Amino acid sequence: MALAKHDVQPEVCDVAGCSNPAERSFNIKQVSKSSLKLKDEGARQIHLCKEHYREFKKETKTDRSLDQVY
Repeated sequence: MALAKHDVQPEVCDVAGCSNPAERSFNIKQVSKSSLKLKDEGARQIHLCKEHYREFKKETKTDRSLDQVY
């Protein structure tokens, strides 16, 4: 049986000082390779807003391209 999701709060970006709504979520291991300062270092999933997602993509571009090769 499906549950109603009308009480669910929208996720907020987990970068320190940012309160924008989150667009994507990633594993902490992926995000730790970037220079983003997080609110909670102990979290498993990190939510990123559109602006910080772009930063993350730019910083990890070479790592991601190497992962695609192998």
